Amino acid sequence: LGLLAGRRLSAAVQPIVAAGDGTVVAYELLGRCTHPDLPASPAHLFRLAARLHREADLSAAFRRHGIAAVAARLRGATLFANAHPSETFEPGFVEGIARLVGEHPGLDLVIEIHETAVVESARMRELGAQLALLGVRFAYDDFGAGQARLNELSEAPPHFVKFDIALVNGLAAAGARKQRLVSDLVHLVADLGSIALAEGIEAEADAEICRQMGFRLMQGYLFGKPVSVDSP
Repeated sequence: LGLLAGRRLSAAVQPIVAAGDGTVVAYELLGRCTHPDLPASPAHLFRLAARLHREADLSAAFRRHGIAAVAARLRGATLFANAHPSETFEPGFVEGIARLVGEHPGLDLVIEIHETAVVESARMRELGAQLALLGVRFAYDDFGAGQARLNELSEAPPHFVKFDIALVNGLAAAGARKQRLVSDLVHLVADLGSIALAEGIEAEADAEICRQMGFRLMQGYLFGKPVSVDSP
């Protein structure tokens, strides 16, 4: 319960860069835990929260703590923050985002919506409209991790589409069929007016082929590992 109130939480950020010149244009906010008896990574914490049906509360707690820790240090950069699938359409979700925006004037926020939560196009359009009134953009996260969700992508286009690491990592050495598939998806995303972001870039060869395919943004260890924002 202390974690849900923000105690023993920590945060890190990982840079997101422009594909063309490597300039840092945004950061992804990543939740962490400092409790001595729990792992730092949030994956285990969300499994524990699931037993209590409190995943949405934990996700909101990570967002509140992380944004409070990093907002003053962004210096104009955009901040990507995750939303758990269980909270996306819940009452109070947009109100919680509104409070964060009000508490941190000037925050350029992008909410990452997991692929599994975007199956209802009408609700996604409504959510997108509500976020737009707050000046908040949204992204589809882990695109391609499961089903490509092409129908939802076309009916409720996000501002950003984050291609899953499974599609991107090792892409330079992948076969022509996979490269053609990813390239076609990148062009589809661009045609819909969304920005394609390649996650999980660890090698320059993968970065180069992603540039050739038309990815506009990139993220991965090649450009920087997550860095704690809780230390001065």
